[in-house]
Amino acid sequence: MGNLIKCFLLLFITMTSVLACGNQLAKETTNDDQYNSHNASWLAGSWGVTQRIDGGYKLDKTVNTSDWVSGAKEIVKNLPSTSHVITSFTHPAHAYLFTLRDNNNLDVAAIHPDMVPSIENEHIIFDVIKEYRRAGKKVILYLNAAGPSMITDTDPDNERAIKKAWEGYYNSQWNGNEGAAWRDLVLGYAQRFNGLVDGYWLDNVNKLPGKVSDFVAMLRSVDSTLAITVNKTKTYFKNESDDFIYVNSDSIDDKDERDYKIIKYAATNKFEDFTSGHITPLKRGAPPNSWAYEEYTIPDMVSAPWDSFDGKNDVLKHAWFPIRTRWTSPRTDLVFEIEQAYRFTRKITDAGAAMTWSTTQKNGYMSIDEMEIMLEIENRINKNQSYEAYERPNGASLLENN
Repeated sequence: MGNLIKCFLLLFITMTSVLACGNQLAKETTNDDQYNSHNASWLAGSWGVTQRIDGGYKLDKTVNTSDWVSGAKEIVKNLPSTSHVITSFTHPAHAYLFTLRDNNNLDVAAIHPDMVPSIENEHIIFDVIKEYRRAGKKVILYLNAAGPSMITDTDPDNERAIKKAWEGYYNSQWNGNEGAAWRDLVLGYAQRFNGLVDGYWLDNVNKLPGKVSDFVAMLRSVDSTLAITVNKTKTYFKNESDDFIYVNSDSIDDKDERDYKIIKYAATNKFEDFTSGHITPLKRGAPPNSWAYEEYTIPDMVSAPWDSFDGKNDVLKHAWFPIRTRWTSPRTDLVFEIEQAYRFTRKITDAGAAMTWSTTQKNGYMSIDEMEIMLEIENRINKNQSYEAYERPNGASLLENN
């Protein structure tokens, strides 16, 4: 009888252990899979590049010297491991120059013809997108959300004329409700992009006419599965005293004496699915390849690739790194070297976060020196090669009170 009781006890303990183990496995599986239905789930672990397309009258001026479709084909051929591309809804940094002409809701050219390209050239953005979609790549559109009111007195005469015409339009047709007029215009283009794009990168949201909630809801009314980011609020690293941490020097050869804060990617609002990834603004003296990103920003992404706003809205950490000293100009100095670029890419994507290189274009093609770096990243990813360990540059330091 004693042996029989021992057998039952042993069986009970074993079954309890199996159930506990099963529950633990189920819990871990749930944790691993909890983001699978998230709008930005496809972006997790992805690296991508940028191909900007001109908009409005600028597209018509450059179309004879730029072949963006061939540039897209080159990216597809050379960089098969890239899973996504950021391209253009609006011209870079211009919220009033569009890559499309015809709009489902209004005649934008009737407001001012320079806001849109000719009807003969609006096919370019569609052709570019189709190249990426045929290759299985996801497409994110850059959309400057500020509207034509962002135009200042220092902008060209024709652009100032656009602002005046826009003001006349929304005052006469929308009873002065600029936010509603702007959403109606953007909606008319978003509907034409429906089914061709997977997300939006919303820039300059601090100057958005109307409410952010209304603008994002407008985009989601077209497609509720869109992955959206809102470049509105930035977060920076702080020390234990809740003071911002500042970089004092980048190296012994640092020629820029300005101190700068270190960007931290975090969920800052309830409207977005992934972080914009904007770095510490270049105008503050922060290089795109700051050593501080390797010691603070990237390790934070690696330790927790997802963040949450108020414990309710999950946000994927995504970084968008300029590869030169300017975001869009191929004429400025190239900053990244191959080893650091590869290390950035692998650390972020291996952790399940996401990153995009802000590559620049010349005549519609990615700049040659940038493509050389991207090709090397591609080749080393395919071979699963290791990267050199990070070492702080000589002379690099934080402010003493940090």
